[in-house]
Formats: sequence, C-alpha cells, structure tokens
Amino acid sequence: MAKSTFKTSANTISSLSTIVGITLVLVLVGTLLIVGLLGSSVTSHYRGQVVIQVMLADDVQETEIQHLKKHVEGEPYASQVIYLSKEEAAAMMEQELGEEFVDFLGYNPLPASLDIHIKPEFSEENKIAEIVTALEENAAINEVVFQHDLLRQMNANLSKWSIGISLVGIVLLIIAIVLIVNTIQLAIFSQRFIIKSMQLVGATHWFIQKPFIRRGLWFGFLASLFALVIIFLLLYSFRGELQDIINILQERSRLLVLIGGVLFIGLFLSGIATLYAVNRFIRTEASKLY
Repeated sequence: MAKSTFKTSANTISSLSTIVGITLVLVLVGTLLIVGLLGSSVTSHYRGQVVIQVMLADDVQETEIQHLKKHVEGEPYASQVIYLSKEEAAAMMEQELGEEFVDFLGYNPLPASLDIHIKPEFSEENKIAEIVTALEENAAINEVVFQHDLLRQMNANLSKWSIGISLVGIVLLIIAIVLIVNTIQLAIFSQRFIIKSMQLVGATHWFIQKPFIRRGLWFGFLASLFALVIIFLLLYSFRGELQDIINILQERSRLLVLIGGVLFIGLFLSGIATLYAVNRFIRTEASKLY
C-alpha cells in the first residue's frame, strides 16, 4: 500500500518539488566543495614553495656531490633537488650585480649548493627542523639555510585560512542538512496517515521505513546528478572567466572528488533526512497528526 501512494499525481508533484529542492541545496554543497578544493590547492601550492638551501664544503669532490644529490632525491621529503655549482652561483651573482666580482676579488667566495624543494606534507616547522638536523650531520655540508620566520608566518596564515574555510563549510553544511530535512519532511507529510495506519496494523518500523528510505535515496541520487549537471554547465558557460579554477579542478583527480562528494552527500543527507522524517511521524500520536 505504501508503494502505491508514490504513484499518484499529487505525489508526483511533491516528488518533483522535493528533487528540485534537494538539487538546489546540492548545488550550494557542490560550490562549497569547489571552494574547499581550491583552498586545498592554494595551501598545497604555498607549502610546496618551501626550499632548504644546502651550502656544500669547498673541498667536496664532484662525485661526492652527485652521490649526496642522489641520496637527497631519494628522501621522502624532497620533491626536487637542484644542484648549483660554484661557477653557476658566481655567474648568477654577477648577472644580478652587473659586474664581475670574481676578477675583482681574485677568487670565487660562493659555495656550491643544493636547493631542496620540500613536499607540502613535510612543510610543518617541526618536520623541517628534523630535516635540517639530519642534513647538518653530513660532513660534505657546510651550512643549511632556510627562512625560518617566513615558514612560521606562512604556516600560521595557512592555518587561519583553513580554519576559516572549515567554519564556513560547517555552517553551510548545517544549512544544507536543515533544508534537505525540511524538504523531505514536507514530502512525507502528506503520507503521515498511511505511516500511522501501517503502524497500527502491526507493521515493524523497518517495514514502514524501507520504501520511504528507498525513495529518499533515489531522490538524493537524481538530485545529485542534476546538481552536477548544473555545476558543470555553469563552469562551461563561464569557462573564460573561470579557466584557472577549471584547470585546478582538472589536476589530481579533483573532478572525481567533486563528483563523488556531491553524490555521497546527496545520498547520505537524503537517506538520513528521510529516516528522521519517517521516525518522527511514527513517534507522533495519531491525535496529533491532524
């Protein structure tokens, strides 16, 4: 009997309005996910700019330098290692100064060096300190240099940015949950007497809940697909203005994260909201349903 109630014209209109309502909420959720992915990309980009400069001792042989470079490249924290010889360092300095200081001094005071680009996940201050300590133990290394204050300030600013994005995300997610719950609750409201009748004739809670949950999940799935279509149409329509955002989303499977996130949230919230709405009417006394 519960299934037949889903096929009336009134329920069809109610179903369409429910799907539309959930779709609009999921467009908001999808936009929030895009903002989160962009924030993650920006954070990863700046954390990936951390460079440790290793000054090599003057008496180190070329074979030792290449061995050290290969060793550092094999470390999990290194994304790229660039070797700069004494001659290359002098040429760069002369280009910046606009004069040949080596001829003036009679020798090249600049050491050979390795520029170690650190992976974003190793850019925390304590991890950098561990890396520096390990490098300083190598006899071929004369000095290890990195911008300690700049690193600390960058991590502090990125932490504030992440907290801000998280707070906004939580608020918008709560709003989305409330809107979806209210939308589905209104859709089930017209069937509250059927729910109570099934309960009065001895139907178990799961027997009553099952068709509604199945329908709620189907609504969530359809709404998720419609929301993704709207989001991608908007991105395509404004692809000129949003090209940078589109490029970021295409990196590292972020589009798959967006699609999976919207689908998961749509199904999860619709299922939970349906279960909550049905249980509310199950718990409500028959006299209070009118």
